Amino acid sequence: MSFLVSNPSGTDPTLAPAGRHSYYVLFPAPNTQAAVDWPAITDAYRQEMHGQLHARGLTDSADSLEVEVTVTPADWQRQGLAAGTPFAAAHTFPQSGPFRFPTLDRRIENLVFCGSNTQPGVGVPMVLLSGKLAAERILGPDGGSDA
Repeated sequence: MSFLVSNPSGTDPTLAPAGRHSYYVLFPAPNTQAAVDWPAITDAYRQEMHGQLHARGLTDSADSLEVEVTVTPADWQRQGLAAGTPFAAAHTFPQSGPFRFPTLDRRIENLVFCGSNTQPGVGVPMVLLSGKLAAERILGPDGGSDA
């Protein structure tokens, strides 16, 4: 399975105590529309995540933790995220890249959207590109400068 591990304190040491590191680990999970009893399986899924990290070479990850927070789709749903997903539309083919909502509204003139639910899609690089495309549609490709 694919998953994301980021180490924000690797570039900003203020994000962890001196001599320590902070990590963010994101594993795939179905949204809350799937019949998953998150309170019942969270611990087993967390153990599976640690097993996957260990299998990929992060062998001391579980033993060296001082603080660990596990967030499930049920937690995200309680925080107001539709269907417990922080990434907007699903990762299905009909909701990928060019099939996502366009940045220009076809019904309301001068209404421009950006974000993970619009083209080109999810992930920080794509969301930043979405914002850039929205800004260009409002200001023009030169950023509105008359130079």
